[in-house]
Amino acid sequence: MPGHGAAYFGKLAFGLVVMFAILAGLQAAPRRSRKIIIAFFTFLGGLYFALEFFYPAPSGENFLTGYQPLVAGLGAVIGSFAIGLGVFSLVQLHLRTLSRLRPGWGYSIVLLVSFVAMTVFGLMNEYSPNATVIPTVGGLWQSQNAHGMFRFLFSGGLSNLGSATFSIIAFYIASAAYRAFRLRSIEATLLMAAALIVMVGSVSFGTALTAGIHPKLTDGSENPWANLRIENIAQWLLMEVNTPAQRGILFGLTLGLLATSLRYWLSLERGAYFDKEL
Repeated sequence: MPGHGAAYFGKLAFGLVVMFAILAGLQAAPRRSRKIIIAFFTFLGGLYFALEFFYPAPSGENFLTGYQPLVAGLGAVIGSFAIGLGVFSLVQLHLRTLSRLRPGWGYSIVLLVSFVAMTVFGLMNEYSPNATVIPTVGGLWQSQNAHGMFRFLFSGGLSNLGSATFSIIAFYIASAAYRAFRLRSIEATLLMAAALIVMVGSVSFGTALTAGIHPKLTDGSENPWANLRIENIAQWLLMEVNTPAQRGILFGLTLGLLATSLRYWLSLERGAYFDKEL
């Protein structure tokens, strides 16, 4: 690729060496010092975005705006290391399960083989999609390139497995809905009535029940009784009752997210490095 010469790979190698040196130094530091270092840089990262957003600037950009690409790049690097750590932990866990033949070790084999196959063919599809992976052998099968193998694994395997998984989950959702719709209280009765109206109003059989209520009167004006058509009632429940309730729930979740973010920013969250509040 253009620009990916010796200088590029030299800078990449230098950056990796510096990053691993920092990680090694962090691991060698005392536990108390490690907490302080992590808390300090976490606070700086959150402080930058807070100041950049709230600092007044007539033109819409302040003196911190120009550093956004740099900070975003640092965030991408940290995210990449986090993904790498997650992959390493996942592979290590399943290799340990496989080596000790723990219950379910067959699933570990499937996961590791699938992981390697998707990684190899995903990289080949990105950098060498036309490379021949399976050559033509007589009349048994035709040759297959890396792009075809990737499509076979991703579209033919992963996507269909995801659809099958969600189809199975639908039965658990139906079971949970049955338990939730038991008429044990007024709230449960209202919930079941609303759900029944919405479900019936979404199918042709339901709309046929109130099809006799015409939306127009004989003089061409709007028929006020048309509001009692079941599809109109279902639409009213979705837009006027369900939507405000969802917005209220989302508002509460956002407040909880803000509170959690503040705890992470101030290093008050309990975890591997913050088991005690600093």
